[in-house]
Amino acid sequence: MNKIKELTKSSLEITYELFIVMIPTLIVVKILDEIGFVEILNNIFAPLMFLLGLPEAISLVFTTSMLTSPYAGLIVFSGLPADMPFTAAQASVLGLLILFTHSLPIEVIICRKAGVRARAMIFIRLGLGILSCYFLNLFFELTGYMNYPATILLPSLESAPDLLSWGISQLKGLGMIFIIIVALVIILDFLEYIGVEKLIEKALKPFLNFLGVGEKASTIAVVGVTLGIGFGAGLLIKEVKTGKLHYKDVFGVLVLVGMLHSIIEDTAVISLIGSNIIITLFLRAVLTLCIVYVFMRLGAHFTKEFWQKHLTNYNIPEYKPDS
Repeated sequence: MNKIKELTKSSLEITYELFIVMIPTLIVVKILDEIGFVEILNNIFAPLMFLLGLPEAISLVFTTSMLTSPYAGLIVFSGLPADMPFTAAQASVLGLLILFTHSLPIEVIICRKAGVRARAMIFIRLGLGILSCYFLNLFFELTGYMNYPATILLPSLESAPDLLSWGISQLKGLGMIFIIIVALVIILDFLEYIGVEKLIEKALKPFLNFLGVGEKASTIAVVGVTLGIGFGAGLLIKEVKTGKLHYKDVFGVLVLVGMLHSIIEDTAVISLIGSNIIITLFLRAVLTLCIVYVFMRLGAHFTKEFWQKHLTNYNIPEYKPDS
């Protein structure tokens, strides 16, 4: 009984935090749609969608997810025409794009507070995220791999002709999100019970040591990767204030956590649009580790002044001397 109460409380808390962001966002998106701004937005991002092999209408899903959360993006996705052609390859490209770029404003602010410059995180998550998806789409186009209809597990919430119908449709979408959250909370609790999180920790630490991330920082990285950037960066902010973490470790951890956080929850959510788990989990992990490796190796040749000016900021109270 206590466990049920605990899971219910956790589900309601997560739902509340999401809905206070999502509901205003959905209203704003509706207003923008009514005044024709959504069409302008689609035209602006149409070239990007074309480069990534995605339908033009997906631009609103991308921008909604980037500015708010993947959950809000799911509701927008559910409102797209049910007869829109959408392959498993496109779903995987979109899934990877959302995972790299979602919730960018709030998460960049968190990273900035922990000691990494906002422009560096935006370049890495948005720039390198889009570049990765471009090459993934190129691979799909050249090979024809996964060129079959995506298995979409979301109900269709097509655009309604009047405000009342639209409101009912959005309530259905929010109800769907709540069911997803409850299911994820139960799954995550079960995975923690059987020790999956500890298994992930053991699997990640050798890679982090190889990348050059210090032992203390690597423990924080594992928390962020499994539980989310809020948890990982929260711990990191606390440790940074002590002045015990090297600025390079702070940067490496935040790049890792920024591009690869909540790997169980986020991967499960994105799979609802028909994306392939090999792409959204394993390829995402490999690309992230490669990016961190490149930055840590290049960073070894940067001066401390370069780090302070372009990569890290003065929220790190004390810079340790290079070893």
